[in-house]
Amino acid sequence: PNQIFVRGRGIDAELGGRLELRGTTADLVPVGSFDLIRGRLSILGQRFDFDEGSIVLIGSFDPRLRLIAETEAPDGTNITVSVLGRASDPDIVFSSNPELPQDEVLALLIFNRNVSELSALQIAQLGSAAATLAGKGGPGIAESLRSTTGLANFDVTSDEDGGIGVRAGAYLNENVYLDVETDSLGETRATINIDLSDSLRARTSVDSDGESSIGLFWERDY
Repeated sequence: PNQIFVRGRGIDAELGGRLELRGTTADLVPVGSFDLIRGRLSILGQRFDFDEGSIVLIGSFDPRLRLIAETEAPDGTNITVSVLGRASDPDIVFSSNPELPQDEVLALLIFNRNVSELSALQIAQLGSAAATLAGKGGPGIAESLRSTTGLANFDVTSDEDGGIGVRAGAYLNENVYLDVETDSLGETRATINIDLSDSLRARTSVDSDGESSIGLFWERDY
């Protein structure tokens, strides 16, 4: 039901769902799908949370991906980042409204400038980001730390004032997920998600000021 991870090219996402194996032992046929639980795309220190996503397997162990993140640039341009295609060779597509070329969208997304206004260093950084998105870059520091510690999620975040924070998550068992956030001021929040059923989840949180909350969430996919 969870812990299906998609990682690489700046992507770090978790999905959950159901998979069936059909056919014969000589010719297995996978059929199933997984839907987004949480995830993000990181590019040159910028991060974009996925709003929706899925993995679909129909007759092949090379699944089809669909991960969508939407954001708004400071000038009001609506930008959509789409990860589409087979997992073995996905396309990362940048689109905007009003419509702009992909390199212009990427420059606007990361530097809030037109390509013609970028410095030589920024153009080099843009090339590095493009290489990572194309699968030619190595793992970042956060991914290396996550892999070393064995966490399900590890993320370095920043706020509007430039303060740095850390977020880490791990499964305590199959149905219990612990998420801990801390910011540059030392304020910390811990959240526990408990899957009570396929569609019902309990969530409780407490922060360093002693504030706490608890809630029940019902989800249904159509």
